[in-house]
Amino acid sequence: MILRTCTSTLALAASALCALPAQADVLEISPEGEVAWIAGPLVNAPASVDMNATTSAMPLAEVPLEATSLVPDSAVANALEHSAAVPEAYAAHIARLAERFDLSPALLEAVVWQESRWRADAVSPAGARGLAQLMPGTARDLGVDPDNPLANLEGGARYLREQLDRFDGDLEKALAAYNAGPGRVIRSGGIPRIRETQVYVSSIMGRLADHSRSSD
Repeated sequence: MILRTCTSTLALAASALCALPAQADVLEISPEGEVAWIAGPLVNAPASVDMNATTSAMPLAEVPLEATSLVPDSAVANALEHSAAVPEAYAAHIARLAERFDLSPALLEAVVWQESRWRADAVSPAGARGLAQLMPGTARDLGVDPDNPLANLEGGARYLREQLDRFDGDLEKALAAYNAGPGRVIRSGGIPRIRETQVYVSSIMGRLADHSRSSD
């Protein structure tokens, strides 16, 4: 499958070089040309959707103007650096989770890469644990063992799916909620004015762009 992202006015091939609006759509295009939307306001659109049609964009009220470019120059310049596949030990599990939670494998890979660089023993200063960097309370709510790598990945995929559903398929808001919590995103009306969260969303969107270019 080929992963592509598109903004409200342009496909990713063009938007990788300019600022993205608050809402991004993520879709996959099979070798046969079939389109499947992964996330975004067009997630329920038919396969024949016009990729050049415009959709309404949500304002990034909390993000400074200089922070609204969600595909960093480093990601555009160093695509090969970010194009590593899912480690073999987790590939089959990621594929199952992607199907179960209706997510793109490339999206799951990008999130886990950003969270832990695929280190199962990663622990953040805040206490987030494992591959998907689940906080103990979040893992408990999800009913998963954060110290079990496969269960940790399942919890991360489920939590990401919950955020996508919460924010009507808006991928950038869902990613921000995964990092900073949904409450902050709701209060901000978009990506919170938190440097770590802005960089987090930017880095994952850039990695998804890399996946798209490396698949072309």
